[in-house]
Amino acid sequence: MDPPTSPARVVKVLGRVGARGIFTEVRVESLTFPRMQMLKAVKGPVRLGDIITINDVYQDIEFPK
Repeated sequence: MDPPTSPARVVKVLGRVGARGIFTEVRVESLTFPRMQMLKAVKGPVRLGDIITINDVYQDIEFPK
């Protein structure tokens, strides 16, 4: 069974991360939940405004206690 996926738009490109800089850290805004933004590490070329697919959106959400 495939994990749930969700489309997201790149809002800001923050820079390279990782031991050798192979990932790009970006701030994305979910298209299914418009006011939710999160930081993701993306492998491969990415630009501002790109639409990327995020696996398991609920894993990154921190709910208030």
